[in-house]
Amino acid sequence: MNFIIYLEMKLCDFLFHIVFTGLAALLLFAAGFRQGYLFLFSAISVCAWLFFQLLRYCRLQKRQEQIMYLTDSLHETWYASEVLPGPRDLESKGYYYALKKACKAMTERLDDMEAEQQDYREYIESFAHEIKVPISALSLTFDNMKDYELKKETDRIFNLVEQMLYYARSENTEKDYFVRRLDLQDTVHDSILKFRRYFLDAGVELDVRIEKLSVFTDEKWLSFILSQVIQNSLKYFDKIQKRLSIYSDVTPASVSLVIEDNGCGISASDLPRVFEKGFTGSDRSKSVSTGMELYLAKTLCDRLNLGLTIESLEGKFTRVTIIFPEGTVHAAEF
Repeated sequence: MNFIIYLEMKLCDFLFHIVFTGLAALLLFAAGFRQGYLFLFSAISVCAWLFFQLLRYCRLQKRQEQIMYLTDSLHETWYASEVLPGPRDLESKGYYYALKKACKAMTERLDDMEAEQQDYREYIESFAHEIKVPISALSLTFDNMKDYELKKETDRIFNLVEQMLYYARSENTEKDYFVRRLDLQDTVHDSILKFRRYFLDAGVELDVRIEKLSVFTDEKWLSFILSQVIQNSLKYFDKIQKRLSIYSDVTPASVSLVIEDNGCGISASDLPRVFEKGFTGSDRSKSVSTGMELYLAKTLCDRLNLGLTIESLEGKFTRVTIIFPEGTVHAAEF
């Protein structure tokens, strides 16, 4: 709001001041004062009023900027009424009271919603833990019976349940987070073993070249991230000779773990969106896609302070790189 608009809002005050000045001038004229002095008196009176309004406008503008800055600096803006300075005029006090009541009601509602979400999240986690036991028992039974088709399906159910569990936990990783020293080579091999039946059935050629390195991170979360990336690669093989390469790349500042496949690749238009939740790409013929694997991998890497990048050339390859930054990795001495 500029000064002209401010004066338009003060039109009634200005008219009252003009009338008051005019009456004072008439009284002075009746008392015998010269017209020149009366004109000078009127001009000074109007200029003084305008100067006073300019000073008041500058003060109000500065106060407005302070309030806007304070509000923008708040992480949770519904607490604004608790930290903003109270107004002085009566009308603004009424609006301020209404704002405090609205913010209080919103805060209470948010607290209720957070409690409901927490209860639901805890139920999902409990359900996932409980259901994994009979699924594992079924998988073991089918393995003993050498019924690998049914075992593969139960393993798929297990992976989906595990995905649901980690999705429920993704907002609260600090509650289930334990950093320790890991052998990167062993962790990758353990993740590959989970998918050995898929590799054998699909005829995937594995090329694993991991140097003896140690990283400091959470073992369960890293294994889950690897499983999501590998699952995503398995879905998009479209060639007779399928190849999955997993190798490490060491630099002075970091260690990178690269998972590269020679599948159908990702189009250039879809590539910037592959980490979005539920994004399945523009090709609707790929019904196997859920859009959750790479989203969860990216979310958990962010939580673990790990980098995650993706490169792809449609029809050629897809390369996913997990980056362990300096300070979380060192060469192991074996």
